Amino acid sequence: MSIEMIMDSLFDRRVENLPAEALAEVFDRLIWCEADNGYELCEVREKWLQGDSQERCAIALEMNDIFPFESIKEMKRVFETITKKWPQFQERCDYLIKVRDSQGV
Repeated sequence: MSIEMIMDSLFDRRVENLPAEALAEVFDRLIWCEADNGYELCEVREKWLQGDSQERCAIALEMNDIFPFESIKEMKRVFETITKKWPQFQERCDYLIKVRDSQGV
């Protein structure tokens, strides 16, 4: 079973009204449990950030342990698209960009 299938299953089976940060915390922990250091999980996260599911995007934005995307330039480009679709994510996107900028990553 692929990590994407696991993530999709956890998403599909989550309890009603589970806050995005609760499932994001599970995914953050899984990153450090995988032999590939969460590479595949991070790829799925990036897919969710670029997808059409507002709920999946919310979960992906709440993950804290690793920044999405190889570069901040790419992250900013994707976040701009997200905030145009879903303005309620503007504050979270701005925060993640600010933190990444401050860390020079």
